[in-house]
Amino acid sequence: MSSSTRLKFGRAVRRLRTGAGFSQESFADAIGVHRTFMGSVERGETNISLDNIARIAKGLRVTLAELFTETEKDGR
Repeated sequence: MSSSTRLKFGRAVRRLRTGAGFSQESFADAIGVHRTFMGSVERGETNISLDNIARIAKGLRVTLAELFTETEKDGR
């Protein structure tokens, strides 16, 4: 993922997470990752693995396709 793709992905995760009513910390706990990792994902600072992308999608109750569609909606 390029850095701009990571930023778009992070913003999509944040939109979906907040829309689902999770705080960053509660969501990290729910999917079994550290809260600082979630912060770095949402800020686009980390090149996240496919396994963790799938974990995030499952926690958000969306498909991988839906998560990536949300990412593509980001016009920035």
